[in-house]
Amino acid sequence: MRRFTIFALAIAALLLGMGTFAVAQSETFLDGKLRTGDSITVGGDEVVEGDLYIFGGDVSINGRVTGDLVVFAGQVSITGDVGGDVIAGAGTIDIDGVVDGDVRAGAGQLQISGSIAEDVFVGAGRVDAGGSVGGDLVFGAGQVVVPGDVGGDVLGSTGSYQRSGSVAGDEDVTLEEVSERERPGPVTTALRQFGALLVVGLLVMWLARARLEAAVAAVDERPGAVVLRGLLFLAGLVIVPLGVTIVGVLLAVLFGWIGLGLLAGVCVLAIVVTWVLVVAAAILTIAVFAPIAAATWAANRLLPDDTPGYGLLAAGLAALVVLYQIPVLGPLVGLAVTILGAGAWIAVLFPTRAGVAARSASEAVEASG
Repeated sequence: MRRFTIFALAIAALLLGMGTFAVAQSETFLDGKLRTGDSITVGGDEVVEGDLYIFGGDVSINGRVTGDLVVFAGQVSITGDVGGDVIAGAGTIDIDGVVDGDVRAGAGQLQISGSIAEDVFVGAGRVDAGGSVGGDLVFGAGQVVVPGDVGGDVLGSTGSYQRSGSVAGDEDVTLEEVSERERPGPVTTALRQFGALLVVGLLVMWLARARLEAAVAAVDERPGAVVLRGLLFLAGLVIVPLGVTIVGVLLAVLFGWIGLGLLAGVCVLAIVVTWVLVVAAAILTIAVFAPIAAATWAANRLLPDDTPGYGLLAAGLAALVVLYQIPVLGPLVGLAVTILGAGAWIAVLFPTRAGVAARSASEAVEASG
């Protein structure tokens, strides 16, 4: 399996972990199928028929869940039995019991001391597979230790890999560790960043020059509205995926409760797709499109009016990349660039009626003059 595929799988698992949150007091809904709270325990003599959904701080599964277990928490401990799959996102996950299905997890640390009948799919800081995995072990992690037994393949990308147990299938692990001597210095990093942004910026200018010029003009014409849109963009990166996660899980629980398993699966898939899209939008906007717009605007304000567009782009990006390397100031500049650049693009791509009217009036005045 190629490194990119492993990385994509790990990101998908990590996106599940990003939905983790806790609430102040314990609550139970839908006949015990949905549970929330700071501390949630399924007792050793308790049997939960069907699927169980949990959102909490500290979760302990000591009894039996006959269906799937979907849990987002700060800490998860499974010493009992799960008849279906485990889908978990948490800071730490400790599986010391029996899971009859797959495990899909995003965590800071995953500890497997028990038995998992099928595959393990995980994105984590550290994975310790000391128990038994009946199927494949697929991971994207900082450190992986396999003292236990794996009945299928071991596939993944990690910085450190140690195996003292047995692997029945293939073993394809990519080590990503980079020594200090190989790490690029700040100058090399800045040059690479400048080169990448310049190439993409030139491509944007070639394919959508009018849009870029409109985004730059929007900052001058409606700075307050641009900043507001940028702040809303940052807020939306948190509110939208969390809102979709909450609604999607509630609907999945409801559909599962009434026997519509396919629709429940669609809801879970919609949650994952939403996280993927939001993260992709955040990366592209924050790392690429916002700097291009902000840098072009800043250079347009500081350089002579007859400076060509390509020159404005190159000069602005060069100054921006240098500022990024300054401790303390760099992150603050990055935040300002994100707010300003994202807001400018949003103002152009999703203009309000007032903005359209103002632009039309401005163009009419320029034409008459």
